[in-house]
Amino acid sequence: MRRRISIAATIVATVGLVFVPAAIPAQTVPDAVDLCESALVPVMGGALPSSEPLAACQWDMLQMHATSNGSYAVATGEGVTVGVIDSGVDLTHPDIAPNLDLASSCSFIFADTPTADPSEIANGDCSNKAAVQDLAGHGTHVASIIGAPVNGVGIAGVAPDVTLVGIKACTIVGFCFADSVAAALRYAGDLQLDIVNLSLFADPFLYYCGNEAEQRAIYKDLRDAAKYAQHRGVAIVAAAGNESSDLQHPTIDTISPNWPPGEALERIVHNNCRQSPTEVPGVLAVSATGPFGIAAYSNTGMGVVGVAAPGGDFLQTGDLIPQHSVLAAAPITSDIYLFLDQFDPIFPGLTVSDGTNAWMALDGTSMASPHAAGVAALVAEQHPNWSPSAVLSAVQRTTQQRSCPGADGPFVLDTDGNVVRCQGQDGRTSYFGHGFVDALAGANS
Repeated sequence: MRRRISIAATIVATVGLVFVPAAIPAQTVPDAVDLCESALVPVMGGALPSSEPLAACQWDMLQMHATSNGSYAVATGEGVTVGVIDSGVDLTHPDIAPNLDLASSCSFIFADTPTADPSEIANGDCSNKAAVQDLAGHGTHVASIIGAPVNGVGIAGVAPDVTLVGIKACTIVGFCFADSVAAALRYAGDLQLDIVNLSLFADPFLYYCGNEAEQRAIYKDLRDAAKYAQHRGVAIVAAAGNESSDLQHPTIDTISPNWPPGEALERIVHNNCRQSPTEVPGVLAVSATGPFGIAAYSNTGMGVVGVAAPGGDFLQTGDLIPQHSVLAAAPITSDIYLFLDQFDPIFPGLTVSDGTNAWMALDGTSMASPHAAGVAALVAEQHPNWSPSAVLSAVQRTTQQRSCPGADGPFVLDTDGNVVRCQGQDGRTSYFGHGFVDALAGANS
């Protein structure tokens, strides 16, 4: 979860960091709507995607035609089950709870999982429902992008009638260790879920390299778990990552292993090294866009990225505009939500509350992946007998084509501010894969 999924998530998850949550009041819903309307006029064009109170902030849904007059009129994900392998979900949030299958939700945080809060530990005992509660905030945000209902509260998701299953594999501080991720994937296969979303990379290695025995064994376990889930009918969607890297031409990994603390070494990586689950065979990898094009932080890669989807980029216009991030649900006591500060001059973070419930704006391929997973749910509703590969092929086939950006960008920028070159032509590029996801076209596939 820490691969610059959002700057907030990165800061919160930094090993050893202790912080005091900012005592900044969240925006009220009306005030947030005013902020969004002022910042998003060029994107929204006066239209709203739905009747939900915070619809004015959902530029993401408008761009991909996940709207009342668009995909919602054709398919809503009814009868489709999507597993959210993440930091859990808020069990009582009104943008989660109505669609949550609590009976199937489970925590795969183990007694020996580093960085875990004791309340998260269930050791795969699915009777411990309290362990599924999202302490970080990330999993709730992701889940609501997929399936927040149209219920007069907050936002609407891509597939507002989908069934959500919370599968916890990530700790309160954002570590998603490979054994938990593999167990979660096998559990998704046991349940024969239709789709799972993984907005994460499997710790402790950013890249798993075939010439290293330990890494080779961990990657094999993850690959085998994914293969089991796929053979049981599960379509897997994953975030491409936020290192501004070309995954087809990886170069340097500076963060692995990221546990135990202080063990990371800078190493050169080549194509025998793969991110997981992003580069596991059969997984649909998703890059991120802001309101005006590719997000500067997004990983890309010809033949690796399958599609692009809204992930947000609050720096995209050169101003600090958090309304250009993706607004979705948050537990009101979660770490990331409490950290964000709308008025921070360096890193503004929009938070919204109606007094009982909360929403927050984040950037990342973590936010892009669930948009694509939501489209997969619409496809699966229309074609319940399709295989996982057929469902994901339809998500790619029904995209809006995107060309490489012109001279004015926007571009992916590496850590030194250099442009990561876009390759390819209409129909397949390293930035956008097959194109930008389209909920209406997917629903009509």
